[in-house]
Formats: sequence, structure tokens, C-alpha cells
Amino acid sequence: MKIVAFGNPLLDTTIFIENGILFEKYNLEEDGQKEISENEMENLNRDISGSTQYNTAGGCAQNSLRVLQWLTKKQCEATIFGSVGNDKEAVLLKKLLHDDGVETRYIVQNNLRTGKTIALIKGQSRSLVAYIGAAEKLPLEDLLANKNFHAKVKSCDLVYIEGFFLTNRTETARYILDFCNRQNLIVAFNISGEYICDLLPDTVRHCIEHSDIVFGNKREFEAIRKVMKLDSIEDLTSRLTKNGLGRIKEHGNIIVITDGPKSGTCVSRERAFKFEVPKILEHEFRDTTGAGDAFTGGFIAGFCSNKGLSECARIGCYAANQIIRQVGCSLPEFTPNILDFSNSSS
Repeated sequence: MKIVAFGNPLLDTTIFIENGILFEKYNLEEDGQKEISENEMENLNRDISGSTQYNTAGGCAQNSLRVLQWLTKKQCEATIFGSVGNDKEAVLLKKLLHDDGVETRYIVQNNLRTGKTIALIKGQSRSLVAYIGAAEKLPLEDLLANKNFHAKVKSCDLVYIEGFFLTNRTETARYILDFCNRQNLIVAFNISGEYICDLLPDTVRHCIEHSDIVFGNKREFEAIRKVMKLDSIEDLTSRLTKNGLGRIKEHGNIIVITDGPKSGTCVSRERAFKFEVPKILEHEFRDTTGAGDAFTGGFIAGFCSNKGLSECARIGCYAANQIIRQVGCSLPEFTPNILDFSNSSS
């Protein structure tokens, strides 16, 4: 099983807060996400300097690959492409990813700092604040100059692209997608954020219409529904599954819609079904950071292990349920056996 992903390599910092003062100061929404400038990130770093901080590898695609490797006991060949700065944060990120079984194909941007995300946690709500930095710069010529880039992608079983990768890299993202389509490779795309749909509506639509598996939460699918001027999410999933590429023989295109702790929906050419999210006791809950990424990593791990869609969703929910028991997207210390004992029925 070989997976290549394209995303924003970020260093995540998690802070627990008791009140909403920082939410108000930086105009943040609960369970929202916002990109800020380098100066704003420096100001926020000063504001949290006295707080206990938890540092982990971050970024949507990186988190999904790390969780996937945890679930598969590093039996997968997982590779991340993205940009970092020439700094100590990049060195730390590379080590963290290596320890978790993920190969890093980082392109260094010498004049920019490695991207960083701060998760402010208040109770069961969190707000993500990101300075993307070097991660947001990846000219196509830099990517193509990476050693054996085309051979690496052509040899994989699935290509995963996070929506955050589209910002300021539309040429690069479209090239990757078009190359995968020419090579008849299965592509999974994660919408990642509502604002991506508002910022780059045509590019997001292109990615959704040229991918085999599309992940997103209910709010993100609602945003792309508006972009495509459809009456309902059901109309959207129907169009995508009926008019999709059809490269996944058993299912055609696959649409996966999550809704936090509420039941999710999976739609393919042949069927649509709801999947339940396991409950978690309040004292077991720590942090929702990376829960969506963990679900995606689990679903892909199941898919690449030839599990049925119901089982893929169950594995995804299991992964998310374990990650929200940790601080940040930290991998649990125990070895999971869910892929060993899952059945392969659909």
C-alpha cells in the first residue's frame, strides 16, 4: 500500500484556556479556523508565552498519514510533499514525521518560516489559528525538481490532496490532479475548510469533480453546494456520484460527509448510508484537534486494505475517537488491532 499526499507541513501547538479573551482579541470563532499574518502570530505567541504548550506535527494531510501509519503499524509506504522553511521547526517536523513512519519530501523555502498552527482549547470547543508561512509557497517548477517526483506519484495506490494546499498553489494543485487523472490514479480530496470554497470556488469545484473520494464536514459540503448552485447536499452528492470518474470499480465515486459527534453520511454509486459516531465520556475527552484528519486517515487505511465502505467509516470513527482522547493530534501509545480483526464486508 503506497500513498502520496500533498498538504501544508505545519507545527501544531495546543493551548488550554479558561476564558474567551483571546477569542475576542483575535476575532476567533469557536470550532472555527483562521489564517493570520506573521506579525499576528508573533503577537499571539507573546500572549500565550506563559501557558503550558503541547507541540506536535500538524497539517491536515500529515495528520491523516500519521494516523494511517499508526493504524497499519507502519505497513504502508506514506509520503508527504510540501514546503517548509530553513529553520529548527522544519528539522523538528521531519523528525516527528520520520518517527511516525512518514517519508517527508519537503521543498525548502529559504526566505520563509515553517508554518505553525495554534489550537486554543476552551472546554469542548477549539479554534485553530494558522500562520501558513513557507507551506503556502510551492511553485510548480520547485515540485517538479524534486527527485523522481513523477515516478514516486505513478507508483502509488492513492493520492491524497488537502484543500488547504490549493491556496496560492492553484497551478501546482491542478497539475498534480491532471497528472493523476492521466495516469488513472485514485485521488482522494479533502475540502478542509469552508473559506477555501469561498476563496477558490472554481478550483475547489474542479478538484471535487476530478477526484474519486471526497471528504468534508456538513458545513463544507454546504459551502460547495452554494458554489455549484444546487438546491441541496443530496443533489450535490447525486451529481458527483452519477457523473464521477468511476475509477473505483465497486463503488464509483465516494462522498464522505462528517458532522462532528452526529452521524455521518457515505454515498457511492450503488448506495448511501449513515454511520454512527461512538460516544465518548466527558472525562475521556481532551481535544478535537485533528479529529477530522484522523477520521480521513482511518477511512483511507480501511479503503486501501480492501475493506467495505461501512467498515472504512467505522475505522475512521475509531481513529477520530482515539485522537480526541489526546492533546493535539498525538498518536496513542498503544498498538491498535482494528485492521487485523475487521471484516471486509461492505
